[in-house]
Amino acid sequence: MTNALIFLISTFATLFCSALFLRAWIFWRRIPYFNPYCAFIYKITDFIVVPVRKIIPSSSNIDFPSLIIAYIICLVQLFLTTKLAVNSIDGLSEVPVDMSILPIAALKIFINGLLSMVLWLGIVYAILSWISPLSPFQSFLRALLEPILSAIRQTLPKSLQTAPIDISLMLLMIGIIALQMIVV
Repeated sequence: MTNALIFLISTFATLFCSALFLRAWIFWRRIPYFNPYCAFIYKITDFIVVPVRKIIPSSSNIDFPSLIIAYIICLVQLFLTTKLAVNSIDGLSEVPVDMSILPIAALKIFINGLLSMVLWLGIVYAILSWISPLSPFQSFLRALLEPILSAIRQTLPKSLQTAPIDISLMLLMIGIIALQMIVV
């Protein structure tokens, strides 16, 4: 029972943090609200971001409320799952959890979640480019990923920039996986 509850908490927190990361990324890229995918992300996160935005305003490029809420969700997720895991072990229900490491561990979860979201968006982008390159979702993904991919392309040697195969997405994915190994 405890493992199922930990799974549900982790899954919900990961999915909601991904929606908040996407919202912050959409804000940074200035993708118009009338895009149906943007509207969906805004609708599922407005209930918590709009009240927080009254307290913590966004800057011109960074949606601080979305990122702060995502970090807090990571912190709460880590606290709840740690407490549940410790309490499920017989005889350890009275063992205190070291709360001083939770903020740093939550930051690791936050960074890993952000990197995982970019990795999955890249995978979906690659698959859609083969299957349905003209789909509306493909153009949404292109609007999100193209600034990163173009920056990678510019750092490549000229011979690779003009190659018939674009390896920037593969390099992005390799870099994300390497960063995830470092963070974890």
